[in-house]
Amino acid sequence: MEEKFYRHEYKHEISELSKQVLMKRLRKLLPHDEHVVGNHYHISSLYFDNPEDESYYDNQDGNAEREKFRVRYYNQDLSFIRLEKKVREYNAGYKLSTKLTREEAERLTQGDFKFLKYSDDPLKQNFYMNARTDLLKPKVIVAYDREAFAYKHGNTRVTLDYNMRASNRVQDFLKSEAVMHRETDVACVLEVKYDTYLPGWIRELVQIAETTSCGHSKYKISRLLTV
Repeated sequence: MEEKFYRHEYKHEISELSKQVLMKRLRKLLPHDEHVVGNHYHISSLYFDNPEDESYYDNQDGNAEREKFRVRYYNQDLSFIRLEKKVREYNAGYKLSTKLTREEAERLTQGDFKFLKYSDDPLKQNFYMNARTDLLKPKVIVAYDREAFAYKHGNTRVTLDYNMRASNRVQDFLKSEAVMHRETDVACVLEVKYDTYLPGWIRELVQIAETTSCGHSKYKISRLLTV
């Protein structure tokens, strides 16, 4: 399994106007990260939870220690699909990931985890054990657009996520034409991520009137959108 690499992460819900202001500001001073095609890329994720919706309520209650599993791919490219485990421990967290084949991802959308039992991959084995003991099931699809910027000092990333949509038709996860519900209450989410320190000039760069830290969770919101 990958080494645990802790990072700090702060999220801010902002308006459409603030999104446009920040986009112009960030494009002038920071390079896009290596995944950006044009100005943004598209993210599709499938989240898992147990029958008691433990991950959902951990987010809702703001529990200091929590984890969740998801499958993710980018720009409708099904040749590069990832299984990810995201862990939050108080003011920092880490993410572990490993590659899935399209067939493996398809089986996971159907709630079929048995094949992971025989994998040599530590993260796949960990997911299988959690799925077996906690009775995990695929719960919801989340899709959105992201414009991402990177700065090497502090391993800093600034992202703007918008056009968020959700669906509980988990069997459609790998279909580009999946019908989804759009999030209308939040125009954009600003996320700032870094390792041990955040460069002061970037802290100033992302400051706008609305930048009050929040516990925005795409998984939690997507569940509410698909009730």
